[in-house]
Amino acid sequence: LARTRLDGPADLTASHLPLLRSMQRLARHLAASLRARTPGLPPFLCGFHAAPSLRQLHLHLLSSDLDSDALKNKKHFNSFATSFLLHPASVAAQIESSGKVLSRGHAAEEAALKQDMRCPVTGAPLKNMPAVKAHVARREYAEGG
Repeated sequence: LARTRLDGPADLTASHLPLLRSMQRLARHLAASLRARTPGLPPFLCGFHAAPSLRQLHLHLLSSDLDSDALKNKKHFNSFATSFLLHPASVAAQIESSGKVLSRGHAAEEAALKQDMRCPVTGAPLKNMPAVKAHVARREYAEGG
């Protein structure tokens, strides 16, 4: 592919499907490598932010427990724990069926970031980031509910 500026998923078209599939393969490879080194890791999440703040297409790969010192606020947590995180397979399916990634609109994407925090595994409401940290440390969470 020629070098083209791609700010985010909304810029992807059918011509970018090989790039998208390559990014998916790399994410699967990295996840498998990390799991081989540390077998007890939780499952991984993989996705694009629907309305990225970093304006260069990039794919996130993170553990599904979302237990990270880097997650410091509700907006950041929700960017990974809501529909704001677009799975690459659904991005590819949208491109294959519509020729582009369907956007819910800027207001809807921003609303996903502002909604109340909920555990992506159990659905439990989470009041604040200390509650998130306490929740993901629970044994029930590690066991998937």
